[in-house]
Amino acid sequence: MNIMFQQMHVGYDNDTLEDEEEAIMSSAIPSKVDPLDFVYTNIPDTTHILKLDANCKHCKAKKIVSETDGFCCRNGQIELKQPEPIPELMRLWSSMDADSRHFRENIRFFNGHFTFTTLGVSLDENY
Repeated sequence: MNIMFQQMHVGYDNDTLEDEEEAIMSSAIPSKVDPLDFVYTNIPDTTHILKLDANCKHCKAKKIVSETDGFCCRNGQIELKQPEPIPELMRLWSSMDADSRHFRENIRFFNGHFTFTTLGVSLDENY
C-alpha cells in the first residue's frame, strides 16, 4: 500500500483503506477517450461564405453583396499609396536559394511575430 495514502488515512480500519485505494486506483487509469474529441465536437459541417459583388469601380477593392458603394474609398476620395516592393522581400518570395525556401516554408511563423509590431509612427503633437 502507498505510504502517502496510508498517511492520509490514519485511523481508518484496513477494509476501508483497501476499498478506497481500489477506487482511487481505478479512477487513475487513463480512459481510452481522446480529450481532443470533446474540443472538436461542435465544429460545423458547413461554412458560410459571403457572396461577392462587383469590385469597386474607383479602387478595385473586392466587395461583398451588402457593402455600400464607396465604403472602401469614399467613391475615389481616398487613394491608398501603392508602395514599391522591397527588393529583399521580392527575392525571398521568388528565389529558390536556401534562405528563400526557409522564408516561404515559415512565412506563417514570421507573420505571427510581426502581427502587432509597429514599424513606424508619425506622431502629430498638435492633436
